Amino acid sequence: MASKKNQNIVSYEDVDFSQLMIEEVKENEYSKYQLLSLPKFKYSNGVMGMLYLKTPMMNYTIGGFPPAKDKEGNELFKDESERAKWRCYLGNTPEEKKMYEKMVELQDKLIKEKSLIVGKKDEKKFELENIIGETSDKEGNPMYYIRYNFRTNNPPNNAPKEITTSFFVTGNPDPISIKSVSEFESKFRRGTFRYRMIISLNKVWRQKKLPGKYGASFKIEQMQIEQRDDIPDMNGNINMKNLFLKSQFDDDDEEDTKDTGVNNITTKTSKMLIKEDIESADADDEDNADDDDEDEDTKKLVTKMAEKKKVMQEIEDDDEEEEDEIKPTKKSVAAKAKPVRRKATASSSS
Repeated sequence: MASKKNQNIVSYEDVDFSQLMIEEVKENEYSKYQLLSLPKFKYSNGVMGMLYLKTPMMNYTIGGFPPAKDKEGNELFKDESERAKWRCYLGNTPEEKKMYEKMVELQDKLIKEKSLIVGKKDEKKFELENIIGETSDKEGNPMYYIRYNFRTNNPPNNAPKEITTSFFVTGNPDPISIKSVSEFESKFRRGTFRYRMIISLNKVWRQKKLPGKYGASFKIEQMQIEQRDDIPDMNGNINMKNLFLKSQFDDDDEEDTKDTGVNNITTKTSKMLIKEDIESADADDEDNADDDDEDEDTKKLVTKMAEKKKVMQEIEDDDEEEEDEIKPTKKSVAAKAKPVRRKATASSSS
């Protein structure tokens, strides 16, 4: 029996932010630098709770974790857990464009309800920290992204924090163990997979200092990863980094000319059940991520591979014809195998 759709997880394109209830921020024991409120969302089934959003499947060709070091090789973070953030760049697919539009709606709502969030008394002293970040590519075209935070634990005795977000690989219903940014980077490389996430809108905040900023923060509850060998980058160029992660020796059959692209990729997903938990509202850090470069163009590589395959097939056909011409008979093989006797010379007989 197929599992029922979880009614308390909403896709980005379907979310109605008019159902999001935001209260005035207040003092919180978990944060030294911020006042907080926990927004609640009214779902279609009448349940009031934290808002969980499902993103569309997106290509990972740019963005990701903040860099560990600057260009001079200096460490940027004291603890690796401070890198447990994700810069999610939005592409040009219809789903990602809709995701952008929905984040604009949320930003507009936060601006409209500014006095409710920060209080009328200090309203003019605060500025919204945009949910949508903007940068530009090498050609000067605008690029948009959203910052998300991975969920981490609070271990005792000042032990290093670990990532507690759940990670799944398409086709496997069981989560894989990833506790740190380094573990993630050792398993998955940029340009080699697609991904989607379950996101929670975990808090609305304002800084205690005046003047200051206010905004909303998100946590990544789950991430699903789909490894690919034909993933296009943001410009539509094909990336071949995963091509040789599996055997490519099955290209003798004519059936290999069939489409093995996006349409044949398995789209089954594992069950994603979210457990409500108590939020540890730690202070947001500034995102130190530098703008990432896009992957190199590989269209020429694809063309060369196709030409090489054609040439190799012609060579194989020539080899088959040549083999028929030079097959030796049994008689000739026996003649070659018979040893040659040499007459003994006078010096050798003596």
